[in-house]
Amino acid sequence: MSTPSPTSARADVHVSYHQMLVTDGSGADHPTRVPNGLTASAPGAAVILTGIHTGAVDVTVQLTDSPSAPAAEGWDEVEEVELITFTGEMRVCGMMADLPEALPNLTPLGPGRYGMRVHARGRDLDPAAVPDVPFEFYLVTVWPIEVGPEARAKLGVGVAEELGLPDKSSEIRRWAREHARPEHQPGRFARQIPNPPPPTPVLGAARATEHRLRVANPYQPPAVEPTLPEGLVGAVPDAVVIRTLKGRGMVGVHVRWERSGARMPVSSWEEAEEIEFVTTTGIMRVEGMSTYHDEDPPNLTYQGAGRYGLRVHGRSRRGERPSNRPAESYLLVVWPIALGAGA
Repeated sequence: MSTPSPTSARADVHVSYHQMLVTDGSGADHPTRVPNGLTASAPGAAVILTGIHTGAVDVTVQLTDSPSAPAAEGWDEVEEVELITFTGEMRVCGMMADLPEALPNLTPLGPGRYGMRVHARGRDLDPAAVPDVPFEFYLVTVWPIEVGPEARAKLGVGVAEELGLPDKSSEIRRWAREHARPEHQPGRFARQIPNPPPPTPVLGAARATEHRLRVANPYQPPAVEPTLPEGLVGAVPDAVVIRTLKGRGMVGVHVRWERSGARMPVSSWEEAEEIEFVTTTGIMRVEGMSTYHDEDPPNLTYQGAGRYGLRVHGRSRRGERPSNRPAESYLLVVWPIALGAGA
């Protein structure tokens, strides 16, 4: 199957409920959780979040043979996900709106796996507006990852027809969506454990602002605000700042607790820096953090006021396989050094 020449097209898309949809007509449910804050995908569908609730946004679609470097100039945010299409007919549209005729099929090579990169600009300008003339701009770039007969076979596309059997693929996908949900599975009875271990690690995402990911007491501002560190992380009493690569947007946040500062095995992280910090209140949370299981944001210093160690690992996934996760992530490892008000 030949690869099409690069294609570019632009159109106004009418959105509602802060969403722009990508669908292949297979009846797949669109993702309801968007960890990176901009776009997420599920087999047969994807969603792009807009700043405005309702109105027109400017969308440019580019179809390319392979991924190029993300455009940095003129865009506020950029994220990548992987598209899986069972029909080969994925298109951009607004919720409950007609397909924009000017925008092409995103997956012209048929069923398979594709990469989708979304650039966005203007999402923060006026979320309450209902514009007829767009002031939010989106660039949607799509390229093939795995298409052709092997990809079709992996997805089960056309197998039933070839064997003369009824096609159960849509029924199987529907059953999986309804039943394969871990939160509905029964758990075990809790039991008391003496000298309990540190809390379970927490995964989530938070919004960086002006290259800052801030950790502080949300109920009491610190006496002094920390400046942007030259390295990865800096601290003043009751506040920690992590320097992010992106100026603003969602970054992944992983929090892990240890009994001491002994280094546990950590891989796949590009850089790390270790500091000490002090909390006078015993409450330190990552600002704006949401967890992947809708839990309350964790308190990094749940053991109370005192002096703690913090090791921050950072990495960027640019160039890796696209996914719903933020392209930039940080692992925060916390342990107590001296507890109590006099620490």
